[in-house]
Amino acid sequence: MGGDGRKGAYLLLLATIAVGSLSYTLVQRGLDELSPMVLATGRVTVSALMFTAIVLARPGLRTPIPRHERWRVLAIGFGGSAVFHLLFNWGQSKVPVAVAAVIMATYPVITSLGEVAFLGYRLRPRQASGVALCTAGCIAIGVAGGLGGAEGSVLGALAVGGAAVAWAAVTLITRDIGEHYDSWWLNTPGTVLGAMFMLAVTAPDLDELGSLSWRGWLVVIWLGSASSAFIYYALARTMKVLSATTTTAISTVVTPLSVLVAWGVRGEVPTLAQVLGGAVVVWGVVLVVLQPSAATSPASSHRRPRTPRP
Repeated sequence: MGGDGRKGAYLLLLATIAVGSLSYTLVQRGLDELSPMVLATGRVTVSALMFTAIVLARPGLRTPIPRHERWRVLAIGFGGSAVFHLLFNWGQSKVPVAVAAVIMATYPVITSLGEVAFLGYRLRPRQASGVALCTAGCIAIGVAGGLGGAEGSVLGALAVGGAAVAWAAVTLITRDIGEHYDSWWLNTPGTVLGAMFMLAVTAPDLDELGSLSWRGWLVVIWLGSASSAFIYYALARTMKVLSATTTTAISTVVTPLSVLVAWGVRGEVPTLAQVLGGAVVVWGVVLVVLQPSAATSPASSHRRPRTPRP
């Protein structure tokens, strides 16, 4: 891809970082009125409605999906909506917040290893160091948040770990086939399926929505449209140009920025460890961007021809 394409991808990533950095604070606001599972269900449902509205309004986006790729298209939306939210929200309810944050911080490493193992890419030493620094910085920020004094459960930790693996898998599948479909259309079928599944799972508790304030509704709508649908679209579009490793590493900047937003909005003053962790994350991102990964031969022969990406 040309320089203009990469510039546009970086700008789109910056937009997702700006939106994502607000998510932590808004989720906390949403949890003042809703249980974690109902909030997640509302978020996924709004996201599914947004995807559906866009592809219905623009029929040209709905290109045919070959039979052998249908399961992967469904996996992208379903995995990023129902699977991720069910595992993460249930797991987070069983372990301290900081523990969940530390486990989720392994996502960049999982993604990079998956890109090497399954997509035929290799990491140069400087980029591998950058990914490691991004992960270490996010872990430091999570630990600095405090372990909450609770031991938590092994099943809860495994569920959060499963959420990290699920999100990495969604990222890798998107990276693998995303260039052949419009990014809105790519996310629609699976997200709609995920919303239906989550509505069925949380049906007994959906009466919570009846007492939701208008501010609460605004939070749910924002989380579903901007913090979910837009970010899913933007990441899929970005990975038409950038590798999954580069995209994932840059996205970790959301973690330190979320700390700053929480400081400004909720008065949660960051600790020195969180500030240093944020600096480590930024330095890791710089290393990844300065030295992108290199493509080798495709890991499997069934894939369509692919243009190497930074």
